[in-house]
Amino acid sequence: GEETDRIAVQLAFHYANAQCTDKAIQYLQLAGDQARLAYADKEAIDFYLRALDLFKQQGDHAGAARTLMKLGLTYHTAFDFKQSRQAYEQGFILWQRAGELETFTPLTPAPHALRLNWPQIITLDPNRSYDSFSNCVITNLFSGLVILGIEKEIMPDVAHSWDVSKGGRKYLFHLRDDVRWTDTTPVTAGDFEYAWKRALDPSTESQSARMLFDIRGALAFHRGETSDPDSVGVHALDDVTLSVELEGPTGYFLYLMANPIALPIPRHVVVAHPNDWTNVEKIVTNGPFRLGSTPGGESMIMVKNKDYHGRFSGNLESVELYFQQDPSDWVNKLEMYNKDLLDIFEILAAMPHVFEIVRTLHAGDYVPQPVSGLYYLSFNLFIEPFNDIRVRQAFVLAVDREALSSIVLKGLVPPAMGGLVPPNLPGHTPGIGLAYDPDGARNLLAEAGYPDGRGFPRIHLLAPDIADVVIDFLQSQWRDNLGIEIEWERTGWHEFIDRNLSEEVSEICWGGWSADYPDPDNFLRVALDISRNNLQNEGFYKLVEKARRITDQKERMDLYKQADKILIEEALVMPLHYGGSGPFFKPWVSKCPAPIDFIYHWKDVILDPH
Repeated sequence: GEETDRIAVQLAFHYANAQCTDKAIQYLQLAGDQARLAYADKEAIDFYLRALDLFKQQGDHAGAARTLMKLGLTYHTAFDFKQSRQAYEQGFILWQRAGELETFTPLTPAPHALRLNWPQIITLDPNRSYDSFSNCVITNLFSGLVILGIEKEIMPDVAHSWDVSKGGRKYLFHLRDDVRWTDTTPVTAGDFEYAWKRALDPSTESQSARMLFDIRGALAFHRGETSDPDSVGVHALDDVTLSVELEGPTGYFLYLMANPIALPIPRHVVVAHPNDWTNVEKIVTNGPFRLGSTPGGESMIMVKNKDYHGRFSGNLESVELYFQQDPSDWVNKLEMYNKDLLDIFEILAAMPHVFEIVRTLHAGDYVPQPVSGLYYLSFNLFIEPFNDIRVRQAFVLAVDREALSSIVLKGLVPPAMGGLVPPNLPGHTPGIGLAYDPDGARNLLAEAGYPDGRGFPRIHLLAPDIADVVIDFLQSQWRDNLGIEIEWERTGWHEFIDRNLSEEVSEICWGGWSADYPDPDNFLRVALDISRNNLQNEGFYKLVEKARRITDQKERMDLYKQADKILIEEALVMPLHYGGSGPFFKPWVSKCPAPIDFIYHWKDVILDPH
């Protein structure tokens, strides 16, 4: 039943000894995945090797190739680049052999487009994308060097193989020569070099460029310390060879390559139309879908790319996204779902009242999804009174996050009583959160010079209108427990993103983050830098920077846990709750791989006739 994940190791042992090969492989793979994502490298390697042996006995080249890819990634994150290279080389060979042997029967086309509600798209430019919903659309329009599989394994995509040398400091990606943009122009290594350097160029104002800072010279170029793009360690040696040099060995680097920031962009189109190249009449893409309409107004359409170089295992011909105009628009979108005009209904955890209504009407359609993420508040430490640790701690102690999770959010998500790194990622530290203590909060506030909230300056909280029930609860907690009235500046989603990325920073800001890659670095470095909360703590940053360059994973995790503890104890940020809710699927959505932290692969969706 529901315990299989927890006892995967035991199940693998028993099925293997019972010679139930298929089941043994299933649970050996699951146990290996769990160990790999926890950085238990030795255990993961053992499980994968045992599964690999069984795949080879069965003559299953595709299964063996996938397992070798997982082995290669495990060795890579353990900084054993020699073993990683050997595993990947074997995997690449078997992957090609499996493709040659595979007979693929085309599916009957879907009866109609995949239709779902969706927040407004902010941008289709991979260099400028910042939010998960834009990232998801971009990932379905563009293809990068690698792709993240449903088990968070790294698989070849535009790059058919790669080499790692100089102790993990240099990568050579070997690109396929049959990948085309939708205008038939070849996709080259130069398109990747151009895209990455454009993202790092300060004039692009890319908020996600930080994920490329492991590349040699990237940070200095982004800061304007040098204006020479050739100083950045990314170079197209020819049309099908991309050389990448890093500042130091980086275990999570291959995960970065699966992110929108590492996607290529069509240099020939962007140069010709720099300001509007993403418009439907100009944009060219290289992913499983192409743009059918510009994302303005109430909806947008994506159409299957008939010349896509990869495997399209689903049967969709198109995808239609119906934009959520404002929080009240869920009524209209639910009516569409009730009338079978939507196939998937997406609900954010911040809207529990909507979730309860939909679950009552469509209990059998709900599919909970694991999300490696959290929602939190950030304090502006440069503005009084939040430059005082006592005030920050008082604000945290005055909020009952257990009640927020269980009562306000209907138990959909767990309270964030650990650190900023969420529970299903390595480096998570449970139980370090400041517990609800209104008396202690009032005492700290009085010590800071604001007894019962008297004399407290007028401050405001910036948050989107989709978070209304959460913000209402926070306001009431601070009012009742501290005697402080907080003004909530409510904005639409698009305006919230724009404001959050501007130089203007409010005293308190609501935010959320889902994992771009399964490593604490993504939360403790990238997320906090991008969220613009003016976090300044020398001890914290020293720990995070040191952890980036250490090759011992246990020591790395220990450093990240120390850094996370500083965040929590000094109330530099205030985690609210982890995870998110899941979507509702109509019964005719017979196959839809679980989204990986809000990223769907719509090319693999199957809609049955109905």
